[in-house]
Amino acid sequence: MVPFGRVSPLPIVSVDEKGCFLRYDEESGASAFIPRSQMPEGAGVGSFVNALVYLDDGRVTLTAKRPRVEAGGLAALEVKGAGRFGYFLDNGIPKELFLPFSDSVSEHEIGDTVLVYCRLDHENRMCATEYFEKFFRTKAPASFHEGDRVRLFPYARTRLGVKCVADLRFTALMHSGSVPEGLRPGKKLWGIISRIRADGLTDVIPAASGPARDEAQPLQGGSPEGADRASRSKDSRGVHEVSRFGAGSPDAEAVMEVLRVHGGSLSVGDGASPAEIEKTYHMSKGRFKKAAGGLLKAGLIELSKTSVRIAGGGE
Repeated sequence: MVPFGRVSPLPIVSVDEKGCFLRYDEESGASAFIPRSQMPEGAGVGSFVNALVYLDDGRVTLTAKRPRVEAGGLAALEVKGAGRFGYFLDNGIPKELFLPFSDSVSEHEIGDTVLVYCRLDHENRMCATEYFEKFFRTKAPASFHEGDRVRLFPYARTRLGVKCVADLRFTALMHSGSVPEGLRPGKKLWGIISRIRADGLTDVIPAASGPARDEAQPLQGGSPEGADRASRSKDSRGVHEVSRFGAGSPDAEAVMEVLRVHGGSLSVGDGASPAEIEKTYHMSKGRFKKAAGGLLKAGLIELSKTSVRIAGGGE
């Protein structure tokens, strides 16, 4: 059985005027259909087709269309809609990627771009989460060395610089003085490991030369053009533009100012009532949750249902 949520080369076992069947399980011989429009030119029985295998309403489904992110990958995806339990993200295929509310850092609107990790749930369905740091090591594996070229996915700004995921293996820091002008969250790029510290944490810098990220082979589970396509489409509309690393909005600055005035922490978190939040932060609960979510992702605050505090105990 090929893995769910991943693109795999699958053999064509039969062809008719409408399309073909691809075998996805050698042991059972199970196969599924793709339409002729997705078949490579000249393909026939015995040919292989690169197809994504996923579950749709419990049924094994195949598509030869390239998803913007596969299971185990990171991407910046556009919010296309919302339901009772979460958001639906544009993944470049007919089946939208589901982002549960419980896996979302803050509230989103249609047209927003969100940075997500694609995983499989307990039923092997593809889904997204914004809480993805837990899937990566904090220290570089022993096989990585200073001077190695790595593929970077920048995702959050801190007081020291920009946090990145390197080669979908571990997290690293790009110090402020090395951050290229105009770098946006989800803008994948090549980098170089500049230092592996004694504590195992890793510093990176942008690669001075070499292929641009969009010209490189995709990261495991990801399509290289997906993040930029989502960002460009949002910028062209000029609506719901994501502030740089999600922490530069007036509401976010207002939350930080209130925290500073109260010594860096307050016992009014995102579980408080709308009235409590309005009284404390002088904004609606929806605006507060979005601002706090951006600050949390940027590593500037610590947030719980009952409290908010500036990360590290102060600025």
